[in-house]
Amino acid sequence: MPRRIFLLSSGFSIPLGACATRCAPCLRYTDSDLLDCRFPHRHKTPEFVAFSSLLRMTTKYKFQDIRSQIILDLLPAYPTQLSDYKTSSCLGEAVFGSPIPHANSVLDLFVKCKVSFALPFAYYRACVTSDPASLSVMTGKTALPPNTLKVALRGQARLKAEELQLAKKLAFQDCRAWSCSGRTPSSRARVFNWILPEAATRGGILEKGGFTGSGYCSRCEETFEQGLEKAQEQTWENLLSYFSLSTWEKAVDESF
Repeated sequence: MPRRIFLLSSGFSIPLGACATRCAPCLRYTDSDLLDCRFPHRHKTPEFVAFSSLLRMTTKYKFQDIRSQIILDLLPAYPTQLSDYKTSSCLGEAVFGSPIPHANSVLDLFVKCKVSFALPFAYYRACVTSDPASLSVMTGKTALPPNTLKVALRGQARLKAEELQLAKKLAFQDCRAWSCSGRTPSSRARVFNWILPEAATRGGILEKGGFTGSGYCSRCEETFEQGLEKAQEQTWENLLSYFSLSTWEKAVDESF
């Protein structure tokens, strides 16, 4: 009864039995005890303020089945596999629509409510969505608790070291093609700016697109593409260790 009352009062439920596709949450219940379907069929996560209130309440009062439905909508936006990251049309805090919340606020919520599967990418977003000082210079609602901040700063340092290593590796590769501008030291700045742009909001390795500089030979361009692809795979594999988190499988189990 408390579960049904909460669903009806939340304003997000649809009529009982309206699930024509028999989504994952519904399959856990018999026809005599069918849970009201909501989020899988709305295809829209509520604004962050509403989502935050629902998640905090369901976590506090241990409405686990309702909590599971709420966070199911987050799976595409906070993927657990690199392939899902590349195909997702909405990533990170953008899933909450307008106004888009600060990445730090989302991370803080996920830590406190133990949405473990979303934490690796939530930490990553907090580290790369703004300028390097954004984690240490915070005010009001964007401030992170000391323990969360410590983990984020440590992971951010590792991500930046990874970017620098990639920039050096690609910029200083040896090319002997006479027509390739990569032979001249002055051209290497373009490769550095590709991986480490001067813009304050620059994203991380996962957000990097292909190299667009001119004058490089096809061999160099292929090397850039392969180097970036490999670096993105390594970054994804290292996200958990960078932020001292459990395995993906364990994180999913802990969340649901």
